Amino acid sequence: MAAMDRSRKFRGRVRRIALAMTLWLLAGTAGGLEVREAELFAALDRFDAGDRSGGLEALDRVAEGYPDFRAARLIRDSLHETKDLEDALVDLTPRPVFTLLEDPTDEAYSRLSYWFQRPPPGHLPGVLIEAAPDRTKAVVADTSHSRLYLFDWTDEGWKMRGDWYASVGRGGSVKRREGDLKTPLGVYFVTMWVADRYLPDLYGAGALGLNYPNDWDLRRKRNGFGIWIHGEPHGLKSRPPRWSQGCLIVSNPAIESLVEAMEEQSVPVIIGERLRWLSPNAHKNRRDEWRDRMASLNRKRGANGGLGIYGYPIGNGKESTMVLAEFRTGQAGTGRWWQYWRRSRDGVWRIAHEGRASFSEVHLKGLPPRMPPAGLDRYAP
Repeated sequence: MAAMDRSRKFRGRVRRIALAMTLWLLAGTAGGLEVREAELFAALDRFDAGDRSGGLEALDRVAEGYPDFRAARLIRDSLHETKDLEDALVDLTPRPVFTLLEDPTDEAYSRLSYWFQRPPPGHLPGVLIEAAPDRTKAVVADTSHSRLYLFDWTDEGWKMRGDWYASVGRGGSVKRREGDLKTPLGVYFVTMWVADRYLPDLYGAGALGLNYPNDWDLRRKRNGFGIWIHGEPHGLKSRPPRWSQGCLIVSNPAIESLVEAMEEQSVPVIIGERLRWLSPNAHKNRRDEWRDRMASLNRKRGANGGLGIYGYPIGNGKESTMVLAEFRTGQAGTGRWWQYWRRSRDGVWRIAHEGRASFSEVHLKGLPPRMPPAGLDRYAP
C-alpha cells in the first residue's frame, strides 16, 4: 500500500512538472523563442526539476523532431552520458580556436549557457531607457550571449516579443576598422530592408541595414560598412556564435518575424556586450533620472518632444558611461536631433557630440550592384 501511494505521488509530481513545462513552453513561444529552442529549454527545465528520465525523453523528441537542430542533438547526447547540466556545460566547453565548419559544439554550448543565464521574468536591459514616441519597437543584442531581442512598447511598458539565438562577427565585438570581422557596439538605426531575391543565399530570408558607421563612429575614426541583421543560408544545420563578417545573423523565421513586427519603422538597434538586466523598479528609476536630466536642457534648445534615450554600449559592461538621446526640433517638431552623452571622470554627464539625425551614402555600401530601385525599402531616421 505504501509503495502504491509513493507511486501515485511520483506520477502526480511528474504530471505537475509536465504541466508546468507545457505552460512555460507556451509562455516561451509567446515571448519570442523559436519553437524548437522553446522545446529544448522546456526539456532542460524538466531535467533540472529532477525528472531525469522525462527530461531525456523530451530531449530525444526534440532531437528526433528537428533533425537539422544539431546543437540540440549534441546537448541530448551529452546529458545521456553526464549526471547533470553543469557537467554537460563543461563537456561542451568551446575549443580555443573556433571553426567555420558546421560543427555544432560551439552553438550547443552557447544555447545551453544561455539556458543557465536567461534574464529574470519582467526584467529589462539597462540600455533600453526610453524610446521616442514614434518608435514603438526596439532591438537589443548581447554579443557575449549570442542573443538578439525584440521589444514592443505597450500600455504596460516594454514587453519582450522576440528572443533569438544570434551569431556575431568572427573577430568578436567592438568594431574599429574595415575588415576586422568584428560586430560594432553602440546604438544604431535600421536604414533599409533588402528582400532575399536580391541577395546571395548567404543572407537567407533577407537583410536589415544599420547605420554603421554612425556620427560617433566617424568621430572616433572608425570605418567599414555593410553591417546588417540578416538571415542564414537555407539548409544550414549549425551556425557558430562567431560566424559572420561583422553582421548579426539570426534564423530565417526570426528575420521574417522581426521585419513583420517593425512595420517599416527605423527602429533603434542597441548592440552591447554582457548587458545588465534591471528589475522594473530599477529600470523606472533610471528612466526617471534621465528624463529629469534632459528636460531643462532640451527646453532651452527648442526641443518639441519625441524624446528617446538609449544606453550606448562601448565595451564589456560599460554601457552606463555613454547614452544616445534623440528628440524633435523645429517649429513643427519635424526634424530629429541626436546627442551623444558621456560621463566624465568627475561623474558629470556632458554632450560629447551632437548633430541632425541622418543616414548617408556609406550606409548603402555593400548592396548588390545591379539591384533595381524597387528591391530596396529605405527608412528615414
